[in-house]
Amino acid sequence: MIGGWGDLRLAPTACAVWAVSLVAWHAGPTPAALAAAACCVVAGAAVACRSPASATRRRCVREGIAPVLALAAVGATAAALTASAAVEARAWIAAHADHALEITGTVTEVRAVASAWSEPRVAVRIEVDARRAAGEPWRHARGLVVVVTDAGGAPARGSDARARGVVAPAGPGAVDALLAGEVVGTAPPTGWRAALERMRTGFLGVLDGPGTEAALVAGMVLGDTSRIPQDVIGQMRMAGLAHLTAVSGAHFAILAAALGAVMRRMRAAPLVVACVTVSACGGFALTVTGGGSVLRALAMAAIGAGALVAGRRGQPMPALSTAVIVLILLRPELARDAGLALSVAAVLAITQLAPALASRLRRRVAAPLADAAAVTVAAQAACLPVLAAIDASVGPWAVAANAVAAPFAVPVTLLGAGALVLAVPVPALAAVLASAASWCAWPVVLAARAFALVPGGGWASATGLRGVVLGSLACAAIVWTARASQGTRVAALIALIATAVAHAPVRWLPESLGGAIDGWTVVACDVGQGDALVMRGGGAVVMVDVGPAGDAAARCLDRIGVSRLDLLVLTHEHADHTGGLAEVLDAAAVARVWPPPGASDATRAALARVPSEEPTAGLTWAGGVVAVEVLQSGPAPRGRGGTEVNDSSTVVRIAAEGLVVVALGDVELSAQRRLARAASFVDVDVVKAAHHGSATQDPGLVREIAAPVAILSVGEGNDYGHPAAEALALYGERGAAVLRTDLCGDVVLGARDGAPVLVRRCRDPVAP
Repeated sequence: MIGGWGDLRLAPTACAVWAVSLVAWHAGPTPAALAAAACCVVAGAAVACRSPASATRRRCVREGIAPVLALAAVGATAAALTASAAVEARAWIAAHADHALEITGTVTEVRAVASAWSEPRVAVRIEVDARRAAGEPWRHARGLVVVVTDAGGAPARGSDARARGVVAPAGPGAVDALLAGEVVGTAPPTGWRAALERMRTGFLGVLDGPGTEAALVAGMVLGDTSRIPQDVIGQMRMAGLAHLTAVSGAHFAILAAALGAVMRRMRAAPLVVACVTVSACGGFALTVTGGGSVLRALAMAAIGAGALVAGRRGQPMPALSTAVIVLILLRPELARDAGLALSVAAVLAITQLAPALASRLRRRVAAPLADAAAVTVAAQAACLPVLAAIDASVGPWAVAANAVAAPFAVPVTLLGAGALVLAVPVPALAAVLASAASWCAWPVVLAARAFALVPGGGWASATGLRGVVLGSLACAAIVWTARASQGTRVAALIALIATAVAHAPVRWLPESLGGAIDGWTVVACDVGQGDALVMRGGGAVVMVDVGPAGDAAARCLDRIGVSRLDLLVLTHEHADHTGGLAEVLDAAAVARVWPPPGASDATRAALARVPSEEPTAGLTWAGGVVAVEVLQSGPAPRGRGGTEVNDSSTVVRIAAEGLVVVALGDVELSAQRRLARAASFVDVDVVKAAHHGSATQDPGLVREIAAPVAILSVGEGNDYGHPAAEALALYGERGAAVLRTDLCGDVVLGARDGAPVLVRRCRDPVAP
């Protein structure tokens, strides 16, 4: 034991392997080699410390620092080699960016995605085996590529697939590239892959109906969240319960513990217990949807089984460190997997902090309550900085929600696993087990809804640098509280304050402390592939569109300090413009709304309590120093298909603080030409380009508007090819400054002497 923390001798090696691999992914092979060399220098200095001439020889030998650092240097060197090789194997992606390619590989995942298209769409993840450009032979390649395609005819998980399209490097994360194209050929899975797919399909078939609880069981057992309603996903995320739908170590621990108990009851030999447990966990890992967290859990289960067979007591820290080392050396891409980082952070907290924290809590509350609270507090604190680093957040009631809901994960996992195994051979019994699992999932849904609706339930924890700093401070204070012998009350108070500030709405904080952005007049929110534009003047605020499903637009309102909207304009009924409506209505009080032409029943139901007025050409609204005029709206489309709905877009002219903005919605060429002939565009300062900068831009309309600033609201790596080169050239040749949300993030403009100026620089250096 070292300092009461367990055997930490492998921890430096795990940290070195992970750190050097991250350097390779983000900076390249040369910096990774330099980082490994630095580790070797430190290890060499420690070895030199063991020489007889050294005054600290006895201390170094006694504490074993030199061997530990030497092993870390070996691990860092190995990580530099393996990660650099993985980076080089994916160099073809950057080399062929924006070029047409054909790829082949194995389908690892198929997920439904929110789409502006009328047809359902799915994201197909392909583990690439080979690639080729037009007229070239096939070449070996590596990488994880996502292709978004129509759900009808999408390949099954485990299929061999061939796809064709334009490749674009993906942002930070597990995915290497996006392919804007289509799947052009598939071969169904065979052998064990086919058997696993039949199990998955059979299990989904026996789930009792389309209800939320059944969909949640599919998420908790398989990691398949495609059936869960978006509002429930948002509630579970805010309540800190999203980890229950991402198959993780907790699921494997439940399965392994149950199997171990049954096998011990049967007086099975340790070797039999180990083999059965590892085999079951391995089969479960192959069946579920998951990433680094699943592999981490499987690796630790195998290590624990080995310790059982050897007759040794399992130790969590050596097991966790070994799992990290082996996984990242074998699969260097896992170093950038957020699931693995969250999983490791949670395991560290549960094994190293929770026992000590529970012993302190037991002095004041009953042991079961103290143990449950310690586990949830420690895990949530450890995950806060990781969540902030990946721009994710959690609500302030996560600890309480987990204390209520997490126990129900045990019966859901066990009943669901039984239904999964029996779905093909005995579907009737599997249906009974699946129905029972759905009943057990009901309290989880209830807890998510309850804790998302209580006062403050919608306050998301801070992200970015502010979130990392506050989360790290809260985590450090929890460590102090759990492990220190003195000052625990002060540490607990620091943890409480840091957590409270992390969850405080940014509009409550000064900008210097990461609070709401100030000095803005126009903000084009970065909501991914969608639109959300906000203008203010004289205290009045107008918003045009609310982005795709999810809380992206609502979080943007928080970033800019908006809690009330005097007018909300929904340009047309497509998911990338109206999908975030529920979250925006929760985040801000809306005084009046102009609904989209031909609004859907869902949109009208959401707006039932908001005063509304159907927009028509010539309609005006004024408040504060903001004036809005409808330049075009409708007619209501007869269906939900593409061009007709786009052409029905409400086009508005907004004047505020001396700036004039024209928001063109998604109007296509025919409506753009009508606008160019019928509308008057005088002194327009900013234009929100039509249809996210697609290729369908009318040069006549662009000339008529003649705005010095053009905003293109597009999602990074979107599958529509937005913005099109034609649109960029068209606005660029008119001398406009083109600001893109995929490069800038939120486009924040202020007014200075009646002209637009950037209040916040673009996050990407290639943007203006």
